[in-house]
Amino acid sequence: MFSIRNIGGVALFLAGTTWLWLTPAFAAKEVSTSGLAWTVTRILCLLTMASFAVATWGLFAQHSWWEPVALVSSALGILALIPYWLANTGGGGSTAATAYNAFIHVLMAAGVFALLLIPSLERWVNGNVMRS
Repeated sequence: MFSIRNIGGVALFLAGTTWLWLTPAFAAKEVSTSGLAWTVTRILCLLTMASFAVATWGLFAQHSWWEPVALVSSALGILALIPYWLANTGGGGSTAATAYNAFIHVLMAAGVFALLLIPSLERWVNGNVMRS
């Protein structure tokens, strides 16, 4: 069934899965993926993806706690960008590709923050997403 909640839930889940792009598995072949920065990046990205999945489940189950979990997920994702940037650029990765990945993820997190922290948008989410 196509409802705003289903579409929003799928969008939230898919946004969370994109943090997989920041893991060493997606680094270019010439990038060294060893070291502490890549380990921290991997851990933070996996936590981010898991927390987005929990937030999505909370949204589908209509639990009130899904919004704070989504906000924490976004903040955790932003935090993951710091070691990612250091690991990828320090390991020989392209600065342009790293900047593009970071930009996309900052935009997604900003979208979550905007939808859940700006009062008029939050009212829309509560009125249309949670009640559908």
